[in-house]
Amino acid sequence: MNKLISIIILASDNADTLANVIASARGISPHEIIVLINENNNKDRSLKKAAKKLGCKVIVTKQTNRNEGCVQAAKKANGDVLLFLDGNTILPTSQLHQFLQPILEGKAEVVLNNLDRSYFERRVKHWPDSDTVWRQVLNDVLGHTDFNIDSLLSMPHAITKKAIQAIGYESLVNRVLAHMRALEQRWRISRQYSIDAMSPGEFSSAEQCSYRSPLSDAEKQNMRNYLEALAEWLQIHGVRGGYNDGGRRRDIIEQIKKHKSFSDYQKESGGNPLIYEGWGVKSSIYNGKQLSVVIPVQNEEKTIEKVIQEARKIEPLEIIVVVNGSTDNTEKIAKQLGATVIVYKEALGHDVGRAIGAFVATGDIILFTDADFAIPAHDLHPFAQAVANGLDVALNDLNFNILFPLYIVNVYKYMLNLACHRKDLGVGSILAVPHAISRRCLDGIGWEALLNPCRANAKAVLEGYKVSCVHFVDVMSPNRIRPDQHFAATGHPQAVLRIIGDHLEAISYLIGQLGIDSGFHDE
Repeated sequence: MNKLISIIILASDNADTLANVIASARGISPHEIIVLINENNNKDRSLKKAAKKLGCKVIVTKQTNRNEGCVQAAKKANGDVLLFLDGNTILPTSQLHQFLQPILEGKAEVVLNNLDRSYFERRVKHWPDSDTVWRQVLNDVLGHTDFNIDSLLSMPHAITKKAIQAIGYESLVNRVLAHMRALEQRWRISRQYSIDAMSPGEFSSAEQCSYRSPLSDAEKQNMRNYLEALAEWLQIHGVRGGYNDGGRRRDIIEQIKKHKSFSDYQKESGGNPLIYEGWGVKSSIYNGKQLSVVIPVQNEEKTIEKVIQEARKIEPLEIIVVVNGSTDNTEKIAKQLGATVIVYKEALGHDVGRAIGAFVATGDIILFTDADFAIPAHDLHPFAQAVANGLDVALNDLNFNILFPLYIVNVYKYMLNLACHRKDLGVGSILAVPHAISRRCLDGIGWEALLNPCRANAKAVLEGYKVSCVHFVDVMSPNRIRPDQHFAATGHPQAVLRIIGDHLEAISYLIGQLGIDSGFHDE
């Protein structure tokens, strides 16, 4: 059976261009052409006259959001297939034929424009613009990493009447929501054909893309659209979207929270964990403030000595080493070097040791590092000093040595900072060591927030604490490779999947704080 095609053209303000778009569209023998005109762009009625003269149906809207008119047009369309075109872009009839082939042959219910060439060309040169980041993240979260930035936000695109009815006409007001639902409902989606149909301003200039450029109002509204779509998706799939939690012993954190002090918790838990008091010095270099250094460790006997020796050089009041799940001599070495050592026989999972160390810490400044490798004292000191000078969260400035294209974890870190309206942080995150936090901030966001560094990062920003990237430390090159966590035969490695879950949990928190829901109740 031949499928009837309804073409919906979103007109701009040029009647001659619109006439050429319509003429080209006529070449595919559509059942109807519906031209959507914004009243503000049609003061002289020239667009309406041009469309009527060419036998098109016309819908004139007053809404500033042209997608609201798309809802009306989609509802009125009588075709089996709806093809959406930009009234600014004249596309050859032959390209439209090829573009629609999968949907007309019954091989797909949705056809997207393949933007891979543009995407790959841009991503190796400079920072991605905020919309590119969000497109990539949404497709990745929904299990369509291969879609890159292809989306119902770009024209042309086509969708069957049946699919749009299931997705919900009203979702067209927020194309991100429509795209999310199309993927979530598992409609067959084709992206095999690429048309050079970039709308003016669809992607930003290199200057606008830079993390140093301010967020525009348009970027903020666009991000809200993504958050509304994610709000609906996370409501179904949970705050982490079903992504792994890295074996975190959240139950232990909950147990500790019930007690006023760590010693009270220790007594009630039957002496587990063991704790050994260490020694430190009162420092005079931090404006009268004292420093605690927290180091979570597991089987780090080869590196822990050097890690502690470097930390000693920046005059900490205490070095707290949280040993968990270790079977080597890490505990023994840490005790010999005078660290305060907390020993859990079992593995605590990612970031739990960091949170416990923060709970035990007594300093005004809490510096966090890892024991995979030793970071020189001169690279640790700037973080502690920045907090001593008034900062609340001092982050590793990984923007300093960023490589393009952005690694997927960096894309997520940037996405979260964009969502928090802190584009200037770039990929800065509590996820990366070393970093330092003020006592004021730690007490404010709660030590238990460090269980998920991404959520802690968002919470600190949203609650108005001073957060900044202060110093670059290369933590990628010397990082210890764990094959079971850092490699995968297909898809993302386990470590990346956990980090995605951490970011989604942070986004869930952000959505709750901003009072965002999907906002769409389909008829």
